[in-house]
Amino acid sequence: MTQTMPSRAAMMRWIAPVGGAVAALAVVLLFVVLPATVLEDWVWRSGLPSLIGAAEPPLGTTARAVLALAGGALAGAVIWSALFLLFGPGGLLAPRAASSDGVPVLRRADAHPDAPARRPLSAADLEDDDDTMFARPVTSASPPPPPVEQPIPADLDLPLAAFHPGALPPVPLTPVRPVPPLRVPAKPAAEEPAAPAAPPTIESLIDRLERVTRRRPKR
Repeated sequence: MTQTMPSRAAMMRWIAPVGGAVAALAVVLLFVVLPATVLEDWVWRSGLPSLIGAAEPPLGTTARAVLALAGGALAGAVIWSALFLLFGPGGLLAPRAASSDGVPVLRRADAHPDAPARRPLSAADLEDDDDTMFARPVTSASPPPPPVEQPIPADLDLPLAAFHPGALPPVPLTPVRPVPPLRVPAKPAAEEPAAPAAPPTIESLIDRLERVTRRRPKR
């Protein structure tokens, strides 16, 4: 029974998490086996007691456990990040995928799922197209027929549009159908005829004459 060995790329994926876990475990073991005097000296020099009063020496078991967990988590995070940037996908030391069929390998920042990398076009790809193109019979388009010469009109004042053979169609064009306007034209309002004036009566004429004579100054 043959056992398949994991590929190099699969092993590279586990370098960052395994390295972070090993670094965290090493820091935790260091804080556990470290003598109390050395640990208290490190804590005092770090200036942590000035920020956290509970970190002042002497340190008990709880303080040692908290420092071990905090230091392990910090060391694991730093080592995991560094190894991921080096050996992770697209990292500096990550193995590059071998190009298949001449397809270039793009960086993760340049790759896009909607526009995958393609093999560059070479002259060998154009050989078949060139052979097919040159093997095709060349058919030249026949030249247009020469224009028919028209006799000179007897009336030289005739417009050129009428002399041109295509200017006057053999059948008269259909007249354009009148299109009703989009807006109904407004009709001007007709003025109502004034009522005929009644003829003046004799009484009204006499009254008018009397008023005129009264206004006239006496000499």
